[in-house]
Amino acid sequence: MNFLKTSIGIFGKTAGWFFRTSWKKRIVIILVILVAGFFLGREIFSKKGDGYIFDTVQKRTVTEIVSESGTVVTNDSVNIYSPTNGVIEKILVSNNEETKEGQILFTVKSTATREEKASAFAAYKTAEATLQQAENTLRDKVAIRTKILDDVKDHSKDESFTQRQTRTTAEVAADNAYDAVKAAEAALTSAQVAYQATQNAKVTAPVVGIVSNLSVASGSSITVNSLLTPSSPVLMIDGPGATEVMVSVGEGDINKIKINQAVDIEADAVSDKVYQGVVKRFDENGTVTESIVKFNVYIEVGSPDDKLKPGMTADVDIITNKLEGVLSVPNTAIKPYQKGRAVRKLGSNGELEFIPVKIGIRGEEFTQITEGLGEGQQIIVSLANEKVERKSPFGF
Repeated sequence: MNFLKTSIGIFGKTAGWFFRTSWKKRIVIILVILVAGFFLGREIFSKKGDGYIFDTVQKRTVTEIVSESGTVVTNDSVNIYSPTNGVIEKILVSNNEETKEGQILFTVKSTATREEKASAFAAYKTAEATLQQAENTLRDKVAIRTKILDDVKDHSKDESFTQRQTRTTAEVAADNAYDAVKAAEAALTSAQVAYQATQNAKVTAPVVGIVSNLSVASGSSITVNSLLTPSSPVLMIDGPGATEVMVSVGEGDINKIKINQAVDIEADAVSDKVYQGVVKRFDENGTVTESIVKFNVYIEVGSPDDKLKPGMTADVDIITNKLEGVLSVPNTAIKPYQKGRAVRKLGSNGELEFIPVKIGIRGEEFTQITEGLGEGQQIIVSLANEKVERKSPFGF
């Protein structure tokens, strides 16, 4: 009790003196207390232990993977467009319905006027006549070329200028006639499409499959798809082909990829399942996008289900190498050192020492050690208490 009274008395006298002294002295006293507290605290915490996390060099299984994100695709989906500008009259299928080849999917009623239909038909017939004329001209020019070539076939060494000029003219004429036929064929195709766009239509399934992405209803207005005026497909038919995930791999990883490598697949929208797959094919030539070279890799999903849908985002782990029973250490133990790699150990004097190593493959958790360490050696994985020299905010 006397000690407590004495302590309170001393504290009161000290506090009274502190508040009676000048403000400059008070600032100096406060700074001295702060600095002394900083060094005392650092000394206390530095003696709490080295703070090292250790591990031993062991033989483990090291699995190297290439991880990427991609998109689920089906390699035999068919987009179905309307061949007619008009209005959907009837829809005879629904999403997820199985269709047969030749089955009617929907009907379209044209909205073209009588004049538009007549004009399109006339253009179509004109294109037919033009093609017929071009084919006749081609036959004539080919016959002339054949006759001239027969006339000069025995004069390859002594062909006169006139003969060469005649032969060249005939060859050019035949080539031009051939080009004219191709142009007439293209014009006829375009005229056929334009004429069809004015007619009522029944659209049938070109393949066996499952209907998906039905985007219209009865009474919806639709247009013909073209390069100049693209339109959305009325629906899609997904065939029985394989479901795949397409990912883009960088040039640093593409040489690790091999056909039939195992792949773990997780879809963002399917949280309760990891799908298994294999690498089926990959690009031999890269594509440059924003100065980055990428190679497409196609992974076949082994047992897809209804939850895994085309267009979904998926994360893949491609197992590019797997070694069993090899010396390894945790990945965090490997540090850059003198333009190479090293691990750390605690020396006899309590200081960190670096051991240069050569590494093999790097897995998700462990890295293979090919040279520099022996089984059972103790190494430092990380520094829990960060026992390194660092300056304080005050510069010391």
